[in-house]
Amino acid sequence: MADVLTFSIGPDADVTVRSWDELQRWLEGERGKWSWLVRGDLRTDRQGVASAIQNAWDAVITDVNSLKIHGHPLATAQAPLVPLSTGPILISTSLTGATVLDILQTSGDQSASFAAGFIQSIHGLGVANTPADLLGAMLCVTSGLDNTAQLSDLLKRERTNFRNMTRNLNERVSKEAIDRNEENARLVRRVVDVARRKFVFKKSKWEAAQQQIHKAAFDAVSQITGTEATYKEFMKLKAPAQYWSDKATEHANKEKSARRKLYVFFPLTGIVAALAFICTANFLLSHPDTAQSKAPVALYVVISGGLLLLSTLAFWVGRLLTKLFLSEHHLRNDAEERAVMATTYLALSHEGTALETDRQIILSALFRATPDGIVKDEGPSDTGIQAVISRLLVK
Repeated sequence: MADVLTFSIGPDADVTVRSWDELQRWLEGERGKWSWLVRGDLRTDRQGVASAIQNAWDAVITDVNSLKIHGHPLATAQAPLVPLSTGPILISTSLTGATVLDILQTSGDQSASFAAGFIQSIHGLGVANTPADLLGAMLCVTSGLDNTAQLSDLLKRERTNFRNMTRNLNERVSKEAIDRNEENARLVRRVVDVARRKFVFKKSKWEAAQQQIHKAAFDAVSQITGTEATYKEFMKLKAPAQYWSDKATEHANKEKSARRKLYVFFPLTGIVAALAFICTANFLLSHPDTAQSKAPVALYVVISGGLLLLSTLAFWVGRLLTKLFLSEHHLRNDAEERAVMATTYLALSHEGTALETDRQIILSALFRATPDGIVKDEGPSDTGIQAVISRLLVK
């Protein structure tokens, strides 16, 4: 007896086949009617409908082919065919499948794709974002109407229900708005009354606090004014002391610079003088006064005069640097003394203990003539050749 297989394609009908080949032909033919659903297509797979349906067809056909290849009886194909009645697969002979195909012919593949997903509950109406999606959903809902008169009556009833619902909603909103306004007015009156009572209760305290603030502000302004006057007077007296302090600092810096120059000049001069004498001695020793090589006396005189001139010039420069150092030293001491006297005068004036005689002494010391800082009588006597010659001529 030949194998016979009857399987369900939904609540509308069943399908009967008598061989594996007949079953495969029916599956391939039925799937070909849904080939317009393309995976990844921007029109038919926008919500994943095409992928879901085509994946379900792939699973059914793969399972059936596997059972046939392994030699199983035809009845074992009942389990793989269950998605034809319960899954996302649509059958062209069923009511839902015929509805989707009609929408495909009348409204296009985008509306039909949305209708297929909507009928199979793959997505809801909330994801509709184009007129074609809304059209597909509407055609799914109105697919059971027999003629346009029924559709017109249904639309009229829906419009009437919508107007009634809108009217009722407006009445409810108006009533709630009136109630809310009355409640807000009552709350405002209550808040105003409470605020008035608190204001009357705290008015006296605010006035007392305001008087205290004015008094404190007046005292603060008076104190600031007195402090400002004292500060200005102090700054007037501070200027001389600050001036001589700055002068002392300036001369101290110059004194350090002159000291560094002396530290560099004298060792360097000693080294240069030693090298000059060594080179001169070496030259003279390499030219002895012999019978073959007679050294002129003028050579020794020139060399001796040159060495004497260089040494005199070096000592003259060293003496000048020493004078500059001693000058800055004396100027620094003088500025420090004046700064100390000015600071003492400021302290005595601030405490009110400075007498008129003290003032005259301090002012005369502060405003005495300032030396130019050039020390003329300090240091060793001038040993230069020009000084020696001038002293000999005087004698």
